[in-house]
Amino acid sequence: MPVIQNKYFWDGSENLSTRFKVQRIIEYASFPDMINFPFKEFQKGIETIDPEKLRTSEKRKRFVIMAKPYIAGSQSWEEIVEKMIA
Repeated sequence: MPVIQNKYFWDGSENLSTRFKVQRIIEYASFPDMINFPFKEFQKGIETIDPEKLRTSEKRKRFVIMAKPYIAGSQSWEEIVEKMIA
């Protein structure tokens, strides 16, 4: 994750909460970088984030809203997407 840290945590990555890091990734990362962020950390950080309050595109918000019910019970992004389209 060093490339992701340098790219999206320009203000440093120490002492940042998991929630803050996940929110920053959702708001600023490219889609490939977002899904390559460590999944377990994403899973932990997304729990308290309200997707409606994110400063990102409506498409990204909609994706997070649709994925959120499946994140806690999944082991990967692939599993989440499979559950979303099933």
